[in-house]
Amino acid sequence: MADTVTERTLPLPATAAAPQMARRHVAGVPGLGGRLGYEVLLLTSEAITFFLAEREPDPSDRLLLMVRLTPDRVRVELSGAVPAETVERALRSRVSPSLGGYGLRILDRTAQRWGAERADGLTLWFELDR
Repeated sequence: MADTVTERTLPLPATAAAPQMARRHVAGVPGLGGRLGYEVLLLTSEAITFFLAEREPDPSDRLLLMVRLTPDRVRVELSGAVPAETVERALRSRVSPSLGGYGLRILDRTAQRWGAERADGLTLWFELDR
């Protein structure tokens, strides 16, 4: 496997259109196909849904999606402003995924590593081995 690193970012509106836009973006990342590609698509959709679940859609609000593909793993980060209680729920969900709803349970069962960090809102990330 080549030692290349591919990194792609995409700003997304904080609306119902975001998951579909993100899936198109992820599907276009070279080297991300098969089962791994499917899992990245699924987990990206679940992460975005977590961000959007407790907010009113606002096209002026933005999320930032980053996909980084290395020879041994893929890392996806989703960052954006969310209510403080959503940040706290995400942080607690790392210990008890059921607190974050079904989407974070899927994330916990599928990703090799994942987490949530405070950073001007919330950054939710996950990693899958290649």
